[in-house]
Amino acid sequence: MGPDHSPRDVHMVGVGIDRYAAGSEWSLVGPVDDAIRFARRFVARGVPPEQVTLMLAPDPGPDAVPSGVVLRSADRATVRDVLLRELPTRRESTLYVIWGGHGYVDTGRHRRLYYADATATDAGALDLDSMLATFASDLVPAFDRQLWIVDACQLHERPQAVRSTGNETFPAGDPVVGRTQDVLFAAGLGQAAANLRVRRTGLFSREILRLLESGAPDWLGEPDRLVNTLRELFAELRASGLTGQTPTYLWYRNALGDEGLVLGRPEAGRPAPAAPASPPPTVLAPLVDALLEIPEFLRPNDREEILSLLRGQVYAAIRRNSGARLDTISVVRTCLRYPGALSELVEAVRFFATDDVAMARVEDGAARLAAYT
Repeated sequence: MGPDHSPRDVHMVGVGIDRYAAGSEWSLVGPVDDAIRFARRFVARGVPPEQVTLMLAPDPGPDAVPSGVVLRSADRATVRDVLLRELPTRRESTLYVIWGGHGYVDTGRHRRLYYADATATDAGALDLDSMLATFASDLVPAFDRQLWIVDACQLHERPQAVRSTGNETFPAGDPVVGRTQDVLFAAGLGQAAANLRVRRTGLFSREILRLLESGAPDWLGEPDRLVNTLRELFAELRASGLTGQTPTYLWYRNALGDEGLVLGRPEAGRPAPAAPASPPPTVLAPLVDALLEIPEFLRPNDREEILSLLRGQVYAAIRRNSGARLDTISVVRTCLRYPGALSELVEAVRFFATDDVAMARVEDGAARLAAYT
């Protein structure tokens, strides 16, 4: 699974959850099938079946998975047992974790992935950020090369579930020098991941599987190349008019810990084209006024935290001002100069905002401004 390491030195964990204890309103179609498809690809590439673990809900039966693959439940106890007790005893150098199902972002800004036994009143969910810290530390002796692929929503919460914070944390030791941990998300903060029910697959998973099935090259062994290719694929899908089934955001955290928006970035080496003309104050005002009604955006420290979610190129280009209104005008005008940046700003604000009514005015102001430009 890479140019310089053997398939026999790989361990793959696939989680696919179609059915939740919360009931049919949480049901999905596709994550179980996708997890099985990934398992088949790993086994076909020479990974020993006993080094492939699938945690699925519902259980598709042993005949549905490659012979020898370990088949487990996707409930909280089992997932924790596999990740925290079994995997740290393994000695393979490379780990792939692929998760499909429901997810959300909690009030502490932690990415959470629901276990299969989650309910509306007991919304058990894995704190992914905490688990990644565990696997980046020396508490996991092996797996110095890791790729985590998450095909799940990152909405703020499911409407049927109680709002909860990231109270399920995991131990983390000292960082391991030289360990790489790449994480690829199907959705950005506050966004939903596209699911193709008729084809029984997640759109994100489908595109990765298509690359794997193409036979060349070893995409999973080269995360940077995979990310660049996915960017091109999704850009083509959007250009073809399939926006209703194409995720707006693809989020990536690389081995250095940097993360951010993948889709919508201008091509490397090319400056972002400037807007034809700066909109008049009457057009800017609705969005500027709406942003200043967001308490989190009005506070200087919080505003800085929100803006830090913008891609580095945009963030660095903002001419800052000590006055809240002048600073906000500068932020909006800068975002207009970069394709996709206005949408990034809205999503960043939505991630922090607690006033839904004020957030709706921000979205309306941004939509009107985008229509003008």
